[in-house]
Amino acid sequence: MASDTELAEWLASMVKAVGTTQAHTMVQHYILRDIVAQLAGAQERPDAFIADMFERVSGLVDQCELAGKPEIEAEMRWYAETFFTSIGKRLQPR
Repeated sequence: MASDTELAEWLASMVKAVGTTQAHTMVQHYILRDIVAQLAGAQERPDAFIADMFERVSGLVDQCELAGKPEIEAEMRWYAETFFTSIGKRLQPR
C-alpha cells in the first residue's frame, strides 16, 4: 500500500499534468480562434464562412470516436457552438 507521502506526490504530479495540458489547450484555442477569425474576415461573406465551418466541424463531432458518449458529445457541441459564436461576434461591425 502506498504511503501518504507517495499518494501526495502522485496527486501533485497529476495536478501539474492537468494544469500543463489545460495551459497548452488554452494557447491552442487562442491561436486557432485568431486564425479562423482572420480567414473569415478575408471572405466576402464572413458569417457564411463561419456557418459552413461550424457545420463541417459538427459533422466531424458526429463521426468521432467520442460520439455516442452523451456527456462528452454534449461538451464538444457546446464548445464548438461557443467557439464559432465568439468568432462571429468578433467579426460583427461595432
